[in-house]
Amino acid sequence: MKHRILVACTCIILLSFQSSVMSVRTGEVFKVILKSNRSTGYSWHWENKSEAKIIDSIYVDYVLKDKAITGSGGNEIWEFRAKRKGEQELIMVYKRPWEDADGDERKTFLVKVK
Repeated sequence: MKHRILVACTCIILLSFQSSVMSVRTGEVFKVILKSNRSTGYSWHWENKSEAKIIDSIYVDYVLKDKAITGSGGNEIWEFRAKRKGEQELIMVYKRPWEDADGDERKTFLVKVK
């Protein structure tokens, strides 16, 4: 349990510094936290999910800021599990589901599973 908490905290710290590389161990769960405002219709989508071989998404949540005002944003919290050793690029796109993703915000991370 302590190890999972450490991994989650490590990933959160890495993301806050705009790092694009995360290292985890096989079987571990890690989180990706992305700023979002679902009241606008936008949300994060895992663009290259069909290519995923070593990681899998297990949970997605949306959390408003503590003092949320109508229309204000929050964070999307994606939890992933590392299935097997290797490297996987994780491409997240911030878009409206009914619109084309061209020109929208993208975040790319390299996940290294040991």
